[in-house]
Amino acid sequence: MKTRNFLTLIVLLLFVSIASAQIKIPETNVSFDFPDGGWKFLQTNKLSNNSVVYLYSYSADYVVDNSGDTIIPFMRIYVRKNYDGTVYDLAYSRFMVQPFQSLDEKLHQNGILEYLGAYTNEDDGKDYEFRMLYVKDKNNLLEIRLETSVDTFEDFEQQFNGIINSITTVK
Repeated sequence: MKTRNFLTLIVLLLFVSIASAQIKIPETNVSFDFPDGGWKFLQTNKLSNNSVVYLYSYSADYVVDNSGDTIIPFMRIYVRKNYDGTVYDLAYSRFMVQPFQSLDEKLHQNGILEYLGAYTNEDDGKDYEFRMLYVKDKNNLLEIRLETSVDTFEDFEQQFNGIINSITTVK
């Protein structure tokens, strides 16, 4: 009986350590963690030899907005390899592809550019809000975007900030 309880404890500790483990973004020196274990990896999309996107979604619970629609909060990591420009150059070029309203912008001491932004999706007519970072890692630039609907943003803001605060770059 004691052996079974001991094994159960070890398995539980293993799951807890996996849930809070640092996730390394492939081919970069950047990592992060999910403070809440409710996130899961969805897919990798290779856009070109120099651009790749990693998608994660929140799946611990159903998220419903004020209209009663199910919302899927997500994290998108866009990695641009062999990029010679600055964080501002990439932010501007990405803005031209996906315009948004900037609600706040700040440049952190470590050179990370952060936005709080919002936009209206033309397909579903809903308003969305997000936190987005631009991180330089040697000759790579990363856009890390954490997004959900405006109605549910307040519920996820603490999680988004926890993920943002966990981002590290090993030099």
